Amino acid sequence: MADDTVILADIRTEAQRLAELAVAQKVPMRLMGGLAIWLRSESIRKPPFVREYADMDFAVGSKGVAAVKALLAEQGYVPEKMFNAIHGAQRLNYAEPNGRWTIDILIDELAMSHRLDLRGRLSAPQPTIQLADLVLTKLQIWEINRKDLGDVLCLLADHPLGTDGTDDIGLDRLAAVLGSDWGFCHTVERNLGKVAELWAAEPVTGAQFDVASQVHGIAAAVANAPKSLAWKARARVGERVRWYETPEEVRH
Repeated sequence: MADDTVILADIRTEAQRLAELAVAQKVPMRLMGGLAIWLRSESIRKPPFVREYADMDFAVGSKGVAAVKALLAEQGYVPEKMFNAIHGAQRLNYAEPNGRWTIDILIDELAMSHRLDLRGRLSAPQPTIQLADLVLTKLQIWEINRKDLGDVLCLLADHPLGTDGTDDIGLDRLAAVLGSDWGFCHTVERNLGKVAELWAAEPVTGAQFDVASQVHGIAAAVANAPKSLAWKARARVGERVRWYETPEEVRH
C-alpha cells in the first residue's frame, strides 16, 4: 500500500474512490452491482429503496486484469489466493485488509441466470458500467427480489431512455442483447412487469421520470427489435425447456 493511500471507512465512498481511480489510471475496471446504482441514482439514496451494502462488484476486460491486480495491491487490498487460482479466468476476489468487505471482479462477462457480454464496454468515461448494462445485470435475475427490482426502478426513475450515451439508458444496447437471446429476453420481460408493479405500490417521491412509462418504452423497443434466427428458433420451444440458469453461489 502506498503511504498516502487511505481506504475509506464507508463502503459507498470507497467504491466510488476505487472506481474513479480506475478511470483516472485508464484501467478498464468499472463498478457494477448495487453500489454502481447508488453512485448513479439519487432515488436509491432515500426511502423506500435505500439500503446497506456488504461488498463491491466490478467488471474488468481480460486485457486489463494485470492492471487491476496492480491497482488493488497498491490500494492495500488482499487477494484471495486460493479462489483466484481456481476461478481466475472468470473471476477474482479481494478482501479489505480488516475484513470489512470483499471485492468481486468479473472478467469480460456476467454469467448468472443469463450471460451478458461486457467486452468492449468497460472503457467509457463513467466509473460504472453503462446504464443499459446495469439494467440488464439486474433484470437477468430469474429469482429476482425486491432489492434488485428497487435498484432497476431507481435507475428508471432517474435516467432517460436514449442511445447508450453517458447518462441515458441505451435502448439500442437493450434491443441488441435481448434480440439475440430469447431466454434472456423472456426473463427481462417478466421482470419489467414486476418493476411496474413495484412502482405502482411504492413510487419514489420527486422522481424525474414515470417508471411505468419507462418500462413501457423499454418493452416496446425490445418487442420491435430485430430478432436473430436463434431467438426465433428458441421462441418456438418456449417454456417447455428451461431458459435460464440457476448457478450456485460461489462460497469464499
